[in-house]
Amino acid sequence: MCAIIDANVAGEVFGSSPQPAGERFFNWVNKGSGRLVAGGKLYDELESSSPGFRDWARAAVLAGKMRMVDEGKVNERTGQLIREGMCRSDDPHVLALAQVSGARLLYSNDRNLQQDFKDRRLIHPEGYVYSTLKSKNLTSTHKRHLARRDLCRIR
Repeated sequence: MCAIIDANVAGEVFGSSPQPAGERFFNWVNKGSGRLVAGGKLYDELESSSPGFRDWARAAVLAGKMRMVDEGKVNERTGQLIREGMCRSDDPHVLALAQVSGARLLYSNDRNLQQDFKDRRLIHPEGYVYSTLKSKNLTSTHKRHLARRDLCRIR
């Protein structure tokens, strides 16, 4: 199952002392059925914001826990999204990554990006948001999202 992690929560997942919801997400990707997708500007943001991500990412690609998406395709789609002007957030590169990769789960605490990700005009089929804005503890919503089997539309 495919997911995208926003740079604003990378520390919650790859930091030295993750909260329960971040730790569960990490375990879902690292040891469970989850798989991250990354590419383009978001990959650069993750690398610069989280040393833990940098260390994990190298091995994750080799282990099949993270799939790198073609940067050119992501950048091209990002440009199209900017020209269309439909995004509320300042993260069209994250939405482009979801569109190009087929990922349907986003872990982010950016409210505008969350709204964009749930907008069916931008993410179709429907996107789901894993967030710790309301609680850093593991909630039933967190568990439900990680149990989904429809989080990746292979392209």
